[in-house]
Amino acid sequence: MHYKEREWRVITRYFKFVATFSGQEDWMMQELKDGRARFGWSGPGSDLRRIKEIPSSQRTSNEKVTWRYTQFLMKRLTVGDRLVIQLKRPLRQFLIAEVTGEYGSTDPEMDDFNHYVECRLLTNDYIRVASQMVSQQLRHHLSKRGQYYEIYNSDALDNLERIEKISREGGEEFEKLKQEGNAALFASQALEEELIKKTYERISQQWPSAHFESFVKELIESMAGVEVKKAGDSGKGWDLTIKILDPFDGSDLLDDIPVQCKNYQGNVRTEKPIEDLIRCSRNSKSNYAYLFIMGDISQSFEDCFKMRMEETKQELGRDIEWRMIGQEDIAKLYLKKLNALT
Repeated sequence: MHYKEREWRVITRYFKFVATFSGQEDWMMQELKDGRARFGWSGPGSDLRRIKEIPSSQRTSNEKVTWRYTQFLMKRLTVGDRLVIQLKRPLRQFLIAEVTGEYGSTDPEMDDFNHYVECRLLTNDYIRVASQMVSQQLRHHLSKRGQYYEIYNSDALDNLERIEKISREGGEEFEKLKQEGNAALFASQALEEELIKKTYERISQQWPSAHFESFVKELIESMAGVEVKKAGDSGKGWDLTIKILDPFDGSDLLDDIPVQCKNYQGNVRTEKPIEDLIRCSRNSKSNYAYLFIMGDISQSFEDCFKMRMEETKQELGRDIEWRMIGQEDIAKLYLKKLNALT
């Protein structure tokens, strides 16, 4: 029996699938009911079947970004796989769907979410994350970062299979899936989110642009395995450089990594941080560069960030990897630093 369960797991795979499209949740739900699980990250002209036929060296920067972040829709997902779908932020509820067919695109009908995979909804209503029927292990594995990833944890998979079974059978247990079963947990999550929000708002106000670099320097110095090598405006695009140490012997693993620090309030409406990252890569021998940035990052900024990184790789003829540390992650690092001091 144990072998059969493991064998079944190999066949039935579950993937967290984030499809948040602000203000379009009703449309996304209708698409799911009509048999299409939508995915974004690229606009018109991004049909993966067309891009697949173009040699990698001949793809535009936009096509390279699209292929890099969405190729899993064609190359990874197969009929029978399950999608655990999040339609709203923050994560409060989810749906489960079964992949029933192939990848498709409705280009050029929409400005975004042109990609889709054929599917069948297995849950006809939202499942509450705070339901008493949702295990702590599953909650943890649904809260990881990323627009798409496979869930491997056996306890979480057991819970998902049970939720599927309850959804098929209906009745009182299915009603429990739609209700908040753990009020204390929900309140705790809401409190944590509010604390993080207040923390990054306080950081943004207390350390304006002129002093934000010093704040980031102190924050990095509080992190294990990372050291600030040189602080101060270099005139070459970075505000400081860091080195990352080997966790086993403390030797330098990566050295002279440029870091730039930007403090904005509200929506980030400028591409200056990206322009500075390009300067970092041009003026540094490091393949890596970090951006610590306060402010609300839009999807268009993220898309531009990825596209310009691909263009810079092509220009310099070497691998380039930019990492963006946003205000929520900065707040979490700061809270972790404070906890270590108490």
